[in-house]
Amino acid sequence: MKKIIFNLLFLTIPSFVFAQSISVKVLDKIDSSPIGNIKVEFKDKVFFTDENGLILIDKELFPLELKIDDFRYYTKKIKLDQSQNIDIELTHKGFILSDVIINSNFYSKKLQNNNTSTSIIDDLEFRKNEGEFLINSLNQINGIYSHSAGYNTNRVTIRGMGSRSPYSTNKIKAYLNNIPLSNSVGETSIEDFGIDILDQIEINKGPNSSIYGSGLGGNIILKSSKKLDKTVKIRSIYKSFNTNQNSISFSKKINKINLFFNLDKIKSDGYRDNNTYDNNRIFASINYEISKNYTIDLIHFNNSANALIPSSLSLENFINNPSSAAFSWRNVRGGEDYNRSVTGLTFNSKKSKYTSNTTIFLKTFNNNENRPFNYLIEDSDSYGFRHIGKFQLSPFNLSYGLEYSYEDYSFNTWDEYGTEDESIITQQIQKRKNYNFFFQFDRSFQNSFLTFGIGSNKINYNWVEEINSTSFSYKTKTIFSPRISYNYNLKKNSIFANISHGFSSPNVDETLDENGFVNPDIKPETGWNYELGLIGTGKNNTLSYVFSFYYMDIKNLLVAQRTNFDTYTGVNAGRTSHPGLETTINFLLYRSQNLNISSSNNFSKYWYIFKDFNNRGTDYSKNKLTGVPTHTSYSKIKIDYKNFNAQISYQNIGKIPMNDANELFTEAYSLIDFKISKVFSIKSFDINISSGINNIFDKRYASGIIINARGFGGRDPRFYYPGLPRNYFISLNLSI
Repeated sequence: MKKIIFNLLFLTIPSFVFAQSISVKVLDKIDSSPIGNIKVEFKDKVFFTDENGLILIDKELFPLELKIDDFRYYTKKIKLDQSQNIDIELTHKGFILSDVIINSNFYSKKLQNNNTSTSIIDDLEFRKNEGEFLINSLNQINGIYSHSAGYNTNRVTIRGMGSRSPYSTNKIKAYLNNIPLSNSVGETSIEDFGIDILDQIEINKGPNSSIYGSGLGGNIILKSSKKLDKTVKIRSIYKSFNTNQNSISFSKKINKINLFFNLDKIKSDGYRDNNTYDNNRIFASINYEISKNYTIDLIHFNNSANALIPSSLSLENFINNPSSAAFSWRNVRGGEDYNRSVTGLTFNSKKSKYTSNTTIFLKTFNNNENRPFNYLIEDSDSYGFRHIGKFQLSPFNLSYGLEYSYEDYSFNTWDEYGTEDESIITQQIQKRKNYNFFFQFDRSFQNSFLTFGIGSNKINYNWVEEINSTSFSYKTKTIFSPRISYNYNLKKNSIFANISHGFSSPNVDETLDENGFVNPDIKPETGWNYELGLIGTGKNNTLSYVFSFYYMDIKNLLVAQRTNFDTYTGVNAGRTSHPGLETTINFLLYRSQNLNISSSNNFSKYWYIFKDFNNRGTDYSKNKLTGVPTHTSYSKIKIDYKNFNAQISYQNIGKIPMNDANELFTEAYSLIDFKISKVFSIKSFDINISSGINNIFDKRYASGIIINARGFGGRDPRFYYPGLPRNYFISLNLSI
């Protein structure tokens, strides 16, 4: 009898206790994984979450306000009015590198368990206060250098790849979640996207990702937000040069549907003459949970921009009058008026042994560009699908994927467009097809992880010159790119190594000879990448670091040579060598109950050269690779004191070769920025006021260059895009 009574008490007392308590679960925002041993404060009481991220709070204490504080995550205060179980999501600061989570619908893992060179930007909350330009965020990452001419003209390079593209980002593939953003010739306008819609940015450097393709430059994956901490966020930012940015975001969960909407408008007079910019962006996503194992994601993005173009400057104007525009562009009020849209529907399936997602996408682009030498009209419609599947056969994982895209692209150039004397110069229709397939095998061991993968790519271009009824075609053979990588975990440290093959296909211009006919001898660039890296943390998590050394050997270097104002031809001119070193070191300098001071430091050193490069009879072998700095570094100190946040940053860019002969170099330069923000609450409103100064010491520098620039009509060549002088911002953010 006593035993029965004891058993009844054992079963009922815990139930009674839990019935009187509410569970609060603390999760990482990126992948919803529980965060253990994190401090939760309530008045004079302090709790620490268990290994499942849980704490229990007595119902009688409600309503209450919790403060969740940990140097790894952004501090969060939350008011709980109703006594019901709740999940609280925290945003990682990116300080402890090994803890940073790489996440998608298809996989989720900590950076320490990764066996390729990947950088993550997930401390976006502070950047959003300024409405930070996405290109600026990328420029702070190891291995990346972005040439910037303004809001609408940028050229991103990763480990030297893409440095020879004249005006746009090329040889680097970009995605919005699972939707390819690059067009069918590999060009990407990643600057069209604002960081307000993003939770995380993932950068894979070199041809190291089977899932996202084997491009030599790597890839950039923008991961969009699905929900906000509050229902509505309103942001208003005023910057120098009469720049205004206003945005509103809305998030709501209705039963099994998550809605997220963002409207963003930027208007600026610009620093330079002929430099006005007017941009309207709309982003919407719907996530519908069909069941525990199946979800659907619908995303739509639209960007409408009207931007005047000041173009590049000669050395004389760059030094004496950097705010001026090139005379020819200012004289015709040259600029572009374009609209870009991206729509994607993804079906996600997640079962115990099999995970997959399938995306169908539609993209459109329309552009009217007034130029000194002609008027350009572009239209592009593209569609395709992408499917990835993974079989989980522990300790093995087997993944596969395929991607197909078709683009119908047309362009016309006109003389005296819009007048009685207008005449058409060129009229061309292009049909571009891209085929990609990959297979990947993963094997887990007790303390290590092995990956073998192979990707394939094939392109097919067909185009018609309608004025003279001439048709052309170009296609490549199927290119196979294998990779093997390995990660060995040593508790607080991991060593990774990989060997991978990659490629870069020519665009249509690069397939032509000097007479405008297809050159059948043009080949895609191909190369091998070899890499060794270390990632780890010191004692008590006060030190975090990543080191990687790599070597890329690229052959059949594609060189686009300018034959006129807007026409180019391509040649396979030789071979390049890309050895480099990348380091990231983060320190926790000081920590107390209310004050955290930390330092983050990135440094990259590049020894890139033309290994064998002969162009038009001139030998440039052993010269430095054009358009890439000798080194880049970015350091910042962050101070978190109660509800104040401050950051001072230092960026140093080495000199850049401007022509293949290495006769001209830019000057190395350093920039210092300072930013501060204050967060406070009034009833149900969260308010964030921020301000900052960029380029404090008003340094003159070139934020971008045109390599191998030529002067026309006896004028000096225009190599330089001037960077912004000292500039300011102030912002107000309201969350409801």
